[in-house]
Amino acid sequence: MRIRIFALSLALSAAAMAYAQAPTAGAPAAATAPGGDVTQKAMPSAFVVKFKVKPGKNADFEKAFKEMQAGVRAHEPGNLYYDLYLSNEDPQTYVIIEHYKDQAALAAHRNTEHGKKLFAALGDLIEGRPEAQALILVSAK
Repeated sequence: MRIRIFALSLALSAAAMAYAQAPTAGAPAAATAPGGDVTQKAMPSAFVVKFKVKPGKNADFEKAFKEMQAGVRAHEPGNLYYDLYLSNEDPQTYVIIEHYKDQAALAAHRNTEHGKKLFAALGDLIEGRPEAQALILVSAK
């Protein structure tokens, strides 16, 4: 079990590190930042992460994420939202949509105690590795 938790933590850490990398070849090197600044290098600030939950573990998974959300709400003022969704097509698939004010808020999120607690719990709750997609804000309401 420790190996599985370690592998999950390593996978999520690798995904988080990839978020901080410059855009890949073919991707725009800069985008219009909120406020119209086109000179600022575009960095991901929002993420969509999909989890496949083991059958019979939905309630435990939801409880773990509600605890995580409480930690985010209480200790991460730079988080704009951290929402949990259940797929309409698959009752074992959950999606987190999260958005951060800036790179400092994202960096702070990666090193929290509530995050470490969630990663420890996920090893027994999910099948495979989470799928993560990093998003660069282009426009907001």
